[in-house]
Amino acid sequence: MANKILLVDDSRDLLNAYVQFLQALTAHDVRGVASGHAALEMAHSWRPDIVVTDIMMPDMNGLDLITHMRSELPPPLPVIVAMSGFPDVEQEARHRGAQVFQPKPIDPEDLVALIDSLLANREPPPHVRAAADARREQASALAESAVARALGRRPFFPQVAQLGARLLSRYFDGAGAALLLIGDGHLKVFASSNWPIGTQPGGVIGHALDVVMSGSTLIVPDLRAMPSGAVRSTVPDWRLLAAVPVRVADGTAIGTLMIADRRALQFDVQDLGILQHIAGRLAEVFSGTGAGLGALEGAGVIRADSWRHMLACELAHLGRGRALVVGLASSPVTATIPVRSREAMDAFERATNDIIARLPPRTALGYLTPERIAAYSIVEQPVAGAHALVTLFESFDEQRQACVAIITASDLCPTDGGAALLEILQCLLASAMTRGPATVLGAHIAPAAIDRPRAA
Repeated sequence: MANKILLVDDSRDLLNAYVQFLQALTAHDVRGVASGHAALEMAHSWRPDIVVTDIMMPDMNGLDLITHMRSELPPPLPVIVAMSGFPDVEQEARHRGAQVFQPKPIDPEDLVALIDSLLANREPPPHVRAAADARREQASALAESAVARALGRRPFFPQVAQLGARLLSRYFDGAGAALLLIGDGHLKVFASSNWPIGTQPGGVIGHALDVVMSGSTLIVPDLRAMPSGAVRSTVPDWRLLAAVPVRVADGTAIGTLMIADRRALQFDVQDLGILQHIAGRLAEVFSGTGAGLGALEGAGVIRADSWRHMLACELAHLGRGRALVVGLASSPVTATIPVRSREAMDAFERATNDIIARLPPRTALGYLTPERIAAYSIVEQPVAGAHALVTLFESFDEQRQACVAIITASDLCPTDGGAALLEILQCLLASAMTRGPATVLGAHIAPAAIDRPRAA
């Protein structure tokens, strides 16, 4: 009879990879579930021989899963392996009843060796844990090397990244934003809107490290439901946590970009897409494959491709009682602001701080062309949102000569990334420019049913 192996991890990509590998190369009966509650239910009905569980999971964390299994399942109890990129939970995991603690990351081949040794009543092979430690050290070395190369090319990048974190925080309504990188064997803050540089944010560092070690994304709507016991004592009143890995060119995760807040802010898969895109732009800086300043193009302004990507993500929110206000202005602007001296960096910082202070939440600025500055905002009050964008554009127009076009859209389900809206906006701006300088035109787009004419 085949041995029954139950794998538990909220990262479905990682879970599926492990399950497929074990099913292909072993004779074990392998199943995978993505939550603690599902694992406990399956353990009651299926009675696995070995349970390999992640610790950091949103609904029922691995520590609580171990406790429930040890107290609820009749003998014989399964062998429980606890896995985490957060080594500080090992003592608590063993106290709860885990026979083995395995640091992340672990290669599929090492997972097979670990399971086979446990089925044979042997101690886990020493090389399995050593390999995980070696990968952590390698990741640390890669992170330090990537940061050193990036700073060699862009010595002011830490300050630029700090401004980018503040801009990201403002976009998500004041939520904490941070870029964490591995260095000296630890995951530490490289840039942040609220945490000091070089620190490890209390209550979220374990989850952030788990993201880096597993290479997977994480959205937790309420951290208060996360690990109890030793881990809960480190968790203040955090609610939202969203984190994505930052990878260098070879795919190695060297850090994470995260959003955290003590409020119950909405954060969905479209928001995660925005976070992933910005993390990719930051990774380009470290890998040396991107130009400019990463996600930023100028003071408080994101790159045109990033602006379009974020707009496309936000369009999914239009059917939820929100409206999109998107504007285009004819102001000639400098496409990029070079940062090659302390004086230039100081000017860049002042300009960015000034823009951040005036940006409403869920608002993004971008230069679509050297003579077109664009902005969009997701709002609940379209009229107020349109007025806010006009005021924002006018703050860039020292001569008060720029023409502005504003479109508000609601109850739409566009599937073209907003391309059609931008085409309409270009036409509206052209109409404004034909009427003379400082003309502001607006339009509203919303679906409306048209009664069919009745037959005579």
